[in-house]
Formats: sequence, structure tokens, C-alpha cells
Amino acid sequence: MLCDMCGITGFWDPTKKFSVNEQLAQTMAEKIQSRGPDSHGIWISQEHGVALAHRRLSIVDLSPAGHQPMTSHSGRYVMIYNGEVFNGAEIKVSLSNIDFKGHSDTEIMLAAFDMWGIEASVKLFIGMFAFAVWDKQTQTLTLVRDRVGIKPLYFGHMNNVWLFGSQPKSLMPHPAWESKLDKNAAKEFFAFGYVPETSCIFENLQKVKPGTAVHLHANGKHTTTAYWDLKEEITQAKNYTANQTDEQWIDATHILLKDAVKRRCQADVPLGAFLSGGIDSSLVVSLMQSQSVDRIKTFSIGFDIPNYNEAPFAKQIAEHLQTDHHEFYVSAQEAQEVIPHLAAMYDEPFADVSQIPTYLVSKLARDHVTVSLSGDGGDELFAGYNRYTLGKKLWKIRSLTPGIIRYFVPYLRCVPLWFWKILEKLPGCPKLLADKIDRGIMLFQAKNLTDCYRMLVHHWETGTGDCFPTHPSLNDSIENFQFWDMLTYLPGDILTKVDRASMAVSLEARVPLLDHRLIALAWSLPEHLKLHRGKGKWILREILKSYIPEQMFNRPKMGFGVPIDTWLRGDLKDWASSLLFSSSLEEFGISNQAIQSTWEKHQTGQYNYQYKLWVVLMFQQWRKEYNL
Repeated sequence: MLCDMCGITGFWDPTKKFSVNEQLAQTMAEKIQSRGPDSHGIWISQEHGVALAHRRLSIVDLSPAGHQPMTSHSGRYVMIYNGEVFNGAEIKVSLSNIDFKGHSDTEIMLAAFDMWGIEASVKLFIGMFAFAVWDKQTQTLTLVRDRVGIKPLYFGHMNNVWLFGSQPKSLMPHPAWESKLDKNAAKEFFAFGYVPETSCIFENLQKVKPGTAVHLHANGKHTTTAYWDLKEEITQAKNYTANQTDEQWIDATHILLKDAVKRRCQADVPLGAFLSGGIDSSLVVSLMQSQSVDRIKTFSIGFDIPNYNEAPFAKQIAEHLQTDHHEFYVSAQEAQEVIPHLAAMYDEPFADVSQIPTYLVSKLARDHVTVSLSGDGGDELFAGYNRYTLGKKLWKIRSLTPGIIRYFVPYLRCVPLWFWKILEKLPGCPKLLADKIDRGIMLFQAKNLTDCYRMLVHHWETGTGDCFPTHPSLNDSIENFQFWDMLTYLPGDILTKVDRASMAVSLEARVPLLDHRLIALAWSLPEHLKLHRGKGKWILREILKSYIPEQMFNRPKMGFGVPIDTWLRGDLKDWASSLLFSSSLEEFGISNQAIQSTWEKHQTGQYNYQYKLWVVLMFQQWRKEYNL
């Protein structure tokens, strides 16, 4: 009982300053056609100046009964909706007095609104969603986003008109739209490589924060209420003192994982999964295949450069699980051909280099399926990132180091490059030693744990304040890092990347590891079940052993990237050098001298500044695309 992965957009012009017509709403919706290529729908209230527009990617209930915008049975609510609610069948049981016309979750959701109200109903939903609801009775417009921000939703008040939609590009055709650059948001982008959920690159535009409902009013004001809060979830989880053995925790997690995956395998269209060969995607695929009578379709991307190629691992796992596996080896040229399209794809500047393989694997999958499951979220929930253990070790060393020594550590930067090159030749000495020393010096300068985390994830110092919220009482550095990642990096980077890349090719991506019930359980786990003997995701590894021999997945974490570092010294060198200085970034706190120095150091091959440089390149490319 699901709906569709779609694109939504619309406006509310209470004073009817501008024309309120279907053609305008349709033009807005066409800007996000790739999010819903199968059909479209528009609802207009001339009396109140409201327009709701919908683009549909049909997944379940392909009949006209699932068409949007949809009005509730009482006639009170009209909704446009992007997403899936995976427990619609259970909710429907409590609505037995309703004569349902179809079996879409849109209809069930609206019936729930009639029965219990919007916010009370949302608390019942298991899923990913972003929707807009016009309440005819109170004449208010409510925007709601899922708990962790899997699906996007923007809104803003411009020239006395409320504009809202899945992506900013859908708002631009409206005559009330104003394209202005938010300089503070740009500074945050340079710091982190993405625009945080607390900001938007366009002035007077913002994002509905995950887990909240925003109520828009005719007077231009809005109120926000949280129906789900990670801090509260963590507090409750920490107060949960169940006396369980490790085996009981593993069984409980395994059962919930099975359920989360099973729910996300509901579809009336072909369905598959991304398979990188890592812990998370391998576990999702294992759980899918174990609950399917047919061979599920799996997809992976390969590169000819060994350090970036997980395709052989993915293929080995696919053969063991007997999936219907598809792989595509990407040439440097094919990957580079994606780059010119990134700015238009993401709307806001975005600089996670894995955006390229994510798009390519989505494109591969779309040739065979309409829905693909992803393993995203496992690193944040189960302490999988290398920076968790690295940050803990470095913070401990830094804390035990006398102040006088910490004072002199920065002077290591004065050591000439040739000295580090000589040391690299010694047995056991790591490569790119100068680069590693430089990063270590930076971390030694951290003033507190928040500062330590910020330095681990930031790229450029731009003088902007951090976007890290205060946290519950967490004593361990790893849990602090997990908390900040869940509220910042996960929605701002990881989920944005997956949403834009998959929606660009009209593919629905589902993320079972971010089921909110699993989030609650993960925060209840003792730390040793997440981090054990220096390895993260221990409990997931134990569960995965039930499906795959340990030697197939027990290897160092690779990540999902492309050799941008090499390309910037080769095939992309001319393109990058011309784009880096295409406009001044002084107003954002980044000097041409700093960029030039970073570029020159990277070209020596002794430093890897691919991420810092990619941030600048993606901003300059975005700026050209939007003339800002």
C-alpha cells in the first residue's frame, strides 16, 4: 500500500498579486519532471490563491486511484506527496469505516488526517516523505518532512507569496521568485562541502527541517513544530536499561532489519538494490534475497584503478547470494562527462565526489528497475566511519599532550617538503606523509570535542559559525560524532546525494537502515556492539556472517569515490585551473592566494587536496549555472 516517488511544487498567493493559473503551476512542475515522468496533476483554488502541482513516478497502485493532488474523503484536506509510507496496511485497519477507492498510501494518509489530524498521524508513519497539505477549514498550508530528511522540501516567502517544492528549480518560473545568493550559506558550503539543513544557498528560501511540520499563514509568518526529535530519541534510548546479552541484542537487531527491508520491497514495478561490496549494501542485499523467491537484481560500478574499485568484491558477494547482478566499468571519460550536469542536478552547490558514481550506478539501475534499495545510514548508526576511531584516538593523544608541546606542533609545517619525501622511503612509513602531518597539526589545534569534529569534516576556514546542534549528555567522543553526523552530514550530504542522483534518472531509492525504529534501537545498543577492537559496525558484521563468509567482507573500508585527485593532475587539470579563479571568492573568506597554494601543493603529488579543490570547483560551476 504505497504511493510513488514524485516531485511536488506549488505556491500560495493570499493577496492574488500574481496570476493564479494552471499553466504557471504546470511550468513549475515541469522543472522537476525527472522526479515524476509518468504523469502530472494540478489543483487550484482561485479563491485563496493556492496551487498544488505534482509529478508522478508510478510505483504502487498504478491506476488513476493513486493520482495526485488528492482530496481527503471529508473534503477538508488536499495533498501533494513525495515518498512512501511502508505501514499503510496497519494504519488502514484502524480506518475500517472508510470506503477506500484505491490502495495507495496517499489515500490512507489523508484518511488518517481526517481521523486524527496531520501531526498525530505523521507520528504513526514508517517511511520517507515530504508533503504539502492545504486545509480548507483553517485555510493554512502545512509542509511536512520525514524524520531524518530522506526526501527534500524547500519553502520561502518572496514578494508576499509562499513558494514551496522538492527542489528550488521548481520555484524559479514563478514571477515572485528572486535569485539572490545567501553569503552565510555559501560560507557554510565552503566549510563542509554541502549546504546544511539549517541554510539554503538562495536568500529567503529554506528547508523544512527533518522531523518537523511547518505551518504557513496568510500573513507571511510560519510556525514550526517537531513531531520527532533525535535528542529525545537518544535520551529515551539511554534510559532504556534492558539487561540483554549480546546474542539477544543481535537477534533483536536482525529481526528489525529483516522487517525494515521487507517493508521496502513492496512495489508494483521492478525492484533491485545497489551493491558496493561493503558491509551495509551487502547486508541489505542479503536480507532482500533471503526473503525473495526470485533472484533480486543488484547493481555496482567499477573503475580500472584498484584503490577505487569495489566491483570485484560486489560481484563475489552477488555470486554467493545468487543475485541477478549487473556491473558497469566506468572509463575516466564517462565519469567526467557527468561533471557539467552536476550543478543543474543538485540546484544548490554540492561537493561530495561520490556524487558521480552515485549518479552512474543509479543510471545503470534505471535501465532495469524503477526502485533500488540502498545501504546508506549504516555508518552513522553503527559507528562505521574511520573518523570515529581516528577522532577518538587523536583527541585522547591531544588531551594527554602537555600544552608546551602542543604550542610547538604547528611549527612542523616549517619542515621542508624534501624531508618528508625522504621519510616516506623508510619501511612502514605511510605515503603522502606531508599531507597527513598537516592534517594532524590541524587536529592538535582543536579547542574542544566539537572543534575536533568540525576539523575532521571541514574543508575551508571561512569564519562562519558551526552548524552543530547541542547534544544530549553523551560522554564518549564517538557518540558525539554520530549525533552530529545524524543531524548534519547525513541529511545535508549523504541523503541529498542519493536523492538528487537517483531522481535525476527517475529512480526511487529506499534506505531501510534509516527506519526510525532501527535508529531508536541503534542508540540503545552498548557501544561495544558498534565499535569492537577498532572496527565499526560490529553488530552488522555479526549478522552478515549468517549470509556471507566473513572473508568476503572483512577488509578495510574503501568508500564510494572516483580518482578525482589523479584527474585534477591529469585529464581535468586544464578545466580545473581555468574554473578555480573564474570569479573571486574573497567575499566568502577564501583568497586567491589560498586557492593557488592549495592547487600547487596538490600538483606536487605529496598532498591530496582533492576535496578542498572540488568544493571550489563545484561552487564556481554552480555559480555559472545560476548566474549568481
